[in-house]
Amino acid sequence: MTRRGLTLIAALGLVAALAAGLVVATSPRQPATAQDAAAVTVQRAHAGSATPTLKRRVVLLTIGSDSGAPKFGRGGAMESGRADALQLVIIDTTKRKGAVVSFPRDSYVPIPGHGTNKINAAMAFGGPPLLVATFEQLTGLTIDYYALTSFDGLTDIVNKVGKVQVNVDMNLRDHFAGAFLNKGKRNLTGGQALAYARARKTLPGGDFDRSRHQGQLLLGGLTTYQRQVAEDPTKVLTWLGIIRDEVKTDLPFPELLRLALLATDVPASGIKNVPVPSVAGSAGSASVVRLQPGAYSLFGRLRAGKLG
Repeated sequence: MTRRGLTLIAALGLVAALAAGLVVATSPRQPATAQDAAAVTVQRAHAGSATPTLKRRVVLLTIGSDSGAPKFGRGGAMESGRADALQLVIIDTTKRKGAVVSFPRDSYVPIPGHGTNKINAAMAFGGPPLLVATFEQLTGLTIDYYALTSFDGLTDIVNKVGKVQVNVDMNLRDHFAGAFLNKGKRNLTGGQALAYARARKTLPGGDFDRSRHQGQLLLGGLTTYQRQVAEDPTKVLTWLGIIRDEVKTDLPFPELLRLALLATDVPASGIKNVPVPSVAGSAGSASVVRLQPGAYSLFGRLRAGKLG
């Protein structure tokens, strides 16, 4: 394989999101039982819409749900939970560049038909379609696909690929999330990746640091994939097999194939982790995150195709 690729950037979108997968699956998979449910759901953002051209810009919303994780005692369906990890993955297929734009879950924004509320409530109000509509109204970007996962999904995928390398940016001793990590490049297990994506209460920047760490995990999944394939090209088959087992999608095979080819054409070095400019605030008695003017300037640059 002469070019290394972005064959998965969502399955680490979870919660963590972090693991949700910009994924490129090679065939649809339907879970046989509730216990055998897919770790990641990848769908078009708009039901019945025409196939995205994939000729210039592709926008993926990665969602980490706080539900649908029986291993962690969290019942319900992923689609009806709160979205506790949220990133827009934007790929410019012409410039071969991209950005992972991370949003704090408590961002206080307008939700169509539901007034102004924390952005993570949109999915609980109306599933992924309402969350997509909320992001599109907020940013002015058209979302092509969404990737949804849970705590279980993140840990399962990371463990199957054999750890994910992340440049941990601070010493962590977070008992609430179970995150005990030292600063530096670390190969994280599924449990450690989830803890890194969830840690918040003991971090200096709280939810802002957590949001940044979730973006780091997404990019860490891509970097890990590229490193493994560079060392052993047959690892491509390993990753594709895992994705086939763990991803639920109704996308037709030709579309999945085009995504796979796109994924091989964007170097990891060209994808930036961009936290949305925001500050802590309040709305009545609730603690929220308010977007700063710089956030709307960022959205304008993204709409104009400026990912730097």
